[in-house]
Formats: sequence, C-alpha cells, structure tokens
Amino acid sequence: MHPISRAEISAAEWDGLVHGSPDGWVFSLFGWQDLILTVERWSLQEMSFGLRENGRLVAVVPLQFNPNNRRVSSSGWSGSGPVLDGSLSPAARDRILEAAIGHCLDRARQCGADAFDFTLSPVTRSSINAPWGVNPFVFHGLDDVSGLSQVIDLAQPEDRLWADLSTLTHRMIHRARKHGYSVERLDWAESLDHYYGLHCATYRRTGVPPHPRSYFAGIAAVTAASGNSVLWGVRDPSGSIVACHNSAWFGEGAYYHTGCSEDGANQTGASYLLFWGAILGARAAGLRWYDCGAIFPNATDAKQRGLTTFKTKFGGTPHRMFQVQATFPQPEAPPVRRSLPRRAASRLKRILCEGILR
Repeated sequence: MHPISRAEISAAEWDGLVHGSPDGWVFSLFGWQDLILTVERWSLQEMSFGLRENGRLVAVVPLQFNPNNRRVSSSGWSGSGPVLDGSLSPAARDRILEAAIGHCLDRARQCGADAFDFTLSPVTRSSINAPWGVNPFVFHGLDDVSGLSQVIDLAQPEDRLWADLSTLTHRMIHRARKHGYSVERLDWAESLDHYYGLHCATYRRTGVPPHPRSYFAGIAAVTAASGNSVLWGVRDPSGSIVACHNSAWFGEGAYYHTGCSEDGANQTGASYLLFWGAILGARAAGLRWYDCGAIFPNATDAKQRGLTTFKTKFGGTPHRMFQVQATFPQPEAPPVRRSLPRRAASRLKRILCEGILR
C-alpha cells in the first residue's frame, strides 16, 4: 500500500470510489478540489492523495494546506476527510484509515503546519450509522473537537414535517404566501450574477468580507452541473428573486451550504418560505436527510446565536458533527542575544548605579 498524488488518479476513478463509499460527500469529489484550488485569493496548496493496495484504489483523501491559517485541512476547510472503499471489511477499513491518517499527519508536519483537521458530514452513511455517537477517528491519535448540526429526517410525512416547524415559522410562511411570494429551483449558471450580488449585499450587511466570485462560478460550472449543488430562489410579487438557498446534495443527504438575501427577507417571511421549499424539494427528489448546518447552543457570538435560532425553527434533531484535529507545537524561537555594545552598556549602567547607591 502506498500513497499516490491526486494527479495520478483519474477523475472517474476518484469519484467512483467517493460515490461507493459511506464516507463520500460533495466536498470529497475530484472536481470540488479543482474548484477550491482555482480561487486565487485563498492560495490553497494541493496535497490530496489516494492509497492503492495491490493496484486497487482503496482510499482517497482530499487535502490542502492553507497558508493563511497554517492548517492542513481536508477539502480546504475541513469539509471532508478520508474516503474509503465501501467494500472493505471492518478490519481492513481500520487498517487503511490508520494509514491514511498517518500520511495526513506526515504531510502536515513536513510543510510546517500548525494543525491538521477534517470533518465527517452528519448525513453520510458513516455518520448516521456511527454506534452510540462515538467519534470513530479518535482511535487514530486525533483529538475530538466535534460540534452539533441540526438534521431533519425527510422520511416523515409532509404533514409531520410541517407540524415540527415552530409557530413563528408557520406564521411567516403563511405571510409570504399571502403576499405572493413563491419558491422555485433556479439554474445556477443563469443565476450566478444575481446570486453574487445578493451574496455581497448579505455579507457586507453582516460585516463579513464576501467570498470571491470565482468560488460561486466554480459551483455553477462543476457541482451544479453534476447535480450536487442545487439552487433555490424565492420571488417577490414583482417577480424579483429576493433570496437564494444553495443546497449540497449527495447520496441520501442534503445540506444547507450557502444562502443570501435582500435586507428584510426575514420580515416578509421570504427566507422562511425559501428554507421550507428547499427541504420539500430535497424530499421530493428522494433524499432522506436534510442537514440545516452547524448549531451553537451556548454561543456568545450574535451571528452564531441568530443562525442557531433560525435553523432550529425548522424542526429536526441535533446530531453530532464528527470533527477531529491534531496540533503541532512549533519550536520556540531562540532567545535574542544582545550585541556586545549593548551588554557593555548594561554593565556600565549597573556599575554606575552601584556607585551611586554606595
């Protein structure tokens, strides 16, 4: 068994393993790595690799070094992790996972990173089936830094899903419908410019720098084209799209990936109607789980509190979002030796002070 670079693996072979793996997710895909690497502002450095055993590809690992935070993460920002062949026995899986994580740690140390981390999406088969909610990666020398994510089971009847919405959500959806708002699936490529305008307005409104346009252009060209990114929009009575909801779809899972809106979309009920429409759209497509995204029950940050409140209004249950990391203490800088003239000056000052004290 030996590691090979992503460049030595065809996109078809890489993605074939991802689609057949219980660990596979949108951010594990071959094209997603290309997408994030082409965003110049992020300056990500490619380190992705695969593992072959007796000529057979048994694992792929999306991996990049981010020089801005000096972290090595799976899929740029820890959106994925090691993805193993779905036909492996439990013993073989454990052995290959150990090898994959070992190579990640070696590469992180070699490039002088401060830390290495990865995440397992809560709507992958590996996460859903994790016995007793135990993080499976802590047995491989990594620290458990898991969080929580709000996940909705779409196997329920629609009236049950509706009943699980908060009273405020019911009221806001009724308000939006009464005033003529409607939800529809949008074409990502055709909507790119409008989406990016709303994105910039949303981020500036919340005091956060917008993402580069090239990131969303990549989503429109790569993951939307493959059916793994689905864009929903809500129209106001005049026909204008006032909010967008970008879902990531893979296997049985959907995920609220990105969103944006005009100012006031929450007050009109448009944002509530849009989120509900995205949930129903995923259910109609046959998906089983909808991950509303990370929640922070005890957050002190106002933005995290607001997101948590909004996401939990759509029902669902908190699930563990398995995350792990390893940190690498950097060697301390050697003490700065003072030059001879400065040492001499200090000695002279001490002698003079002693003379005055006598």
